Amino acid sequence: MKFRSSTKIAIGFVVLLGVVYGGYRLWLEKAIEGAHFSPVVPGEVNLLGIDPGAGYKIIVANYVAQLVEASDKFQGNGNDQGGATEGSIKKRIPIKEMLAVLRGDEKALGPLTMTMNEMKEDLLPPIRIVWSAEDLHKAFSGDAAKRNQLEQDLNVHINGMPLDKVRPASIENGIVVDVPVKVKVNLAGTTKEVVGHVLMPYKPRLIQTVESQYADKNYNREMQAGYYKTEAETIQQHPDRAENIQKSLLSMISDETGRRLAEPVERVLRSATVIVNESHIKSASYRTYDTSDGLRNDLTVEMTDEGRQRLWKYSHDKVGTQILLVADGVAIEAPRIQHVLAEGELTITQMRDKVLVKDAVDKINKHTKVQSN
Repeated sequence: MKFRSSTKIAIGFVVLLGVVYGGYRLWLEKAIEGAHFSPVVPGEVNLLGIDPGAGYKIIVANYVAQLVEASDKFQGNGNDQGGATEGSIKKRIPIKEMLAVLRGDEKALGPLTMTMNEMKEDLLPPIRIVWSAEDLHKAFSGDAAKRNQLEQDLNVHINGMPLDKVRPASIENGIVVDVPVKVKVNLAGTTKEVVGHVLMPYKPRLIQTVESQYADKNYNREMQAGYYKTEAETIQQHPDRAENIQKSLLSMISDETGRRLAEPVERVLRSATVIVNESHIKSASYRTYDTSDGLRNDLTVEMTDEGRQRLWKYSHDKVGTQILLVADGVAIEAPRIQHVLAEGELTITQMRDKVLVKDAVDKINKHTKVQSN
């Protein structure tokens, strides 16, 4: 088959254009792959990536995206609107507090630490007599007033021996120990130590034994005092059974305990990558359309040039994983990366709840407009 000269020129131009474009794309991809961006500090709007090998899963349950710690047998499909279908979910990660800690917020570290260590706030007594690590050290280091107050609050001497009187409030409430927890956070490339505090209840073993005696009974103060007296006599006859209160409390506020509590927190923080925040987003919009399964919505987030490059670089070897779109600490959606995200827009398709989509767009635009002003 013979081609006219003009046809040959046109074909050659198309081929040349394809080669040039392909070469440019290859060069650009290599350039993006080799680019280095400084870590992003979380903002009010974030695209968040989670290391798939760190033991955490992104799921969507009842149209709400969640980050969870999952067992090895977890088989849930992140796109399944019903959430996990197999395996057990250990705990849900509070994303708002996690992002706050990544910003260096010490107040958020306490609640995040308690969640990550499955510490329930409802286990704390209704009346909280809080003792800080500093005050406990004073009580154990010669401060007679602090020591006396601690023994009154515990209704037990710090050597584990009983007092000669009963304070019902001390038996019922015990004390709450303020335990310091330290974690390392990467703030825009600089490592910062963030110190938070968790509250842990404490009652001496003697008091726990007394309480167990009337746990299933309708007791009164006289009965309570009688059980205390009985247990006190037993300890006095067998002083070797007395608890070393000082040792117990020092263990609670020790560096070892702090490291143990910090470990799951640091693990989840390391698993999270803030890909972009509102400073890398121009705007958001949505469209609603009809399908055979009802109305659906597509949410589109338009990136700045740097935002596009950051998203491109992150997605390069993350195809098949999910990312979280988070606004005001709320996970809005968890799109799966189907291909390398090289365009200037991120579109999340087939969202069911128009109200949630519109609210998300409003939140994103509110923060991006504030950023641009």
